[in-house]
Amino acid sequence: MVSSTGIRGRIEKLTTKYPTLRHVMVLLTGTALAQIVVMGVSVFTARIFTPEAFGQFAVYGSLTAIATTIASLRLDMTIMLPEDDDEARRIARIATLSNLVVAGLFSLAALVLRDLVIAQYGDPELASWLLMGGFTVFFVAQATMMQFWFNRKTDYRTISLNRVQQAVGSAGGQLGFGLLGLRTLPGLVFGTLLGQAYAFVNLRLRSRSLFRPIPEGTASGLELVRRYKKMPLLNMPNALVDSLRINGITLLIGTVALGAVGQFNLAWRILQVPIGLINSAISQVFFQKLARVRPGEMYPLVRATIIRSLLISIVPFGLIYLVSPWLFILVFGQQWDMAGDFARALTPWLAMQLVTSPISTVFVVTDNQQWMLAFSVAFCAAPLSLLYFSPLPLLDTVFWLGLLMAAMLALMLVMSLLAARGYDRRRESDPAAPSEPTDPAAPGEPDGPAGTTQPAGPSA
Repeated sequence: MVSSTGIRGRIEKLTTKYPTLRHVMVLLTGTALAQIVVMGVSVFTARIFTPEAFGQFAVYGSLTAIATTIASLRLDMTIMLPEDDDEARRIARIATLSNLVVAGLFSLAALVLRDLVIAQYGDPELASWLLMGGFTVFFVAQATMMQFWFNRKTDYRTISLNRVQQAVGSAGGQLGFGLLGLRTLPGLVFGTLLGQAYAFVNLRLRSRSLFRPIPEGTASGLELVRRYKKMPLLNMPNALVDSLRINGITLLIGTVALGAVGQFNLAWRILQVPIGLINSAISQVFFQKLARVRPGEMYPLVRATIIRSLLISIVPFGLIYLVSPWLFILVFGQQWDMAGDFARALTPWLAMQLVTSPISTVFVVTDNQQWMLAFSVAFCAAPLSLLYFSPLPLLDTVFWLGLLMAAMLALMLVMSLLAARGYDRRRESDPAAPSEPTDPAAPGEPDGPAGTTQPAGPSA
């Protein structure tokens, strides 16, 4: 039997030998802790707040999430690219200005379009509280921008700590306001803003080096925007498509009934916690093998990974299908009876997410990104079209939604095998090709069309 000291020693040796693995472990620890906290607090908040209140908040969270995706015009990511720190600081200034503008425009749009929101959701309270969404957009977008600065400085502990602070602050704030008697949408909004503001302020205090004065002679903001124009012109539309898919499902279900979207959102959030952790572990192992694959070995590796993931998914998702209807009632209370049925209906989709997550990066490695772009557009349009045009009752529609998305992810598996086979043939026919490809990316959670790293709706 291996002692805990021996295990700890092995982990320390591995993280010392592979610095990237150490960084991943730090980030993964923060993410896992944040998810566990949210899941634990949800047991109590689900009994304090009604499904209708969570439904209102799900719509609030989805709309602000879409705006947050484009708030910085994706320029926050370019903080990683310049060799000069002062140029990175200049980009941060531009991203901050963009975040302020988009946050202000969100609140302005919420005011101008208030009647439209009421017409769609039949809820004046929701329409009124959307005005606070500008604060959420700014806090989250600005914190994300600062995280890229710490990523540039390889300060992953600060990033991990910030994720935990935001999760604990928001979940604790919601629980606190609920216990104080504010058990409606304002309690959820204020609680979330409290956590977001707390995380933002703490990160801002640690980011003094980012906001130092920029010396003369540094490239201007216009020059830098021109240099990295592909981010707002190409990367931002792709990110927006993914965000619309993830959050559009919540928004469309909300037009049927806010209570129903609250039930759906709880089922999705809770099931995404273990799935996200499993996906992360499998993806890291696959990345390690992918970095060392030789010509002719890509197809067997992808096929073996798919088969292994399918075998791993059988037992846990079989149990989810069998026990979720009564388990959600047992854990969260009688008022969440529909959440268990939604969880069962979503089981095929979630199982295929587990299978497709590790191989989603194959398209980048094999230089078939155009396949992924086309698939992402179809993967966004299909569920939204089904929800919008379906004449069936909501639960039946979600059942077919789960099957549809599972079928599309099965198509993605076929595409990945074709891409891998084409890669092997090209490499084998080119004798000048190096025997080992370079590492395509650092180990981590893939950001593919399956959306495995982004749960639908807000983290209430």
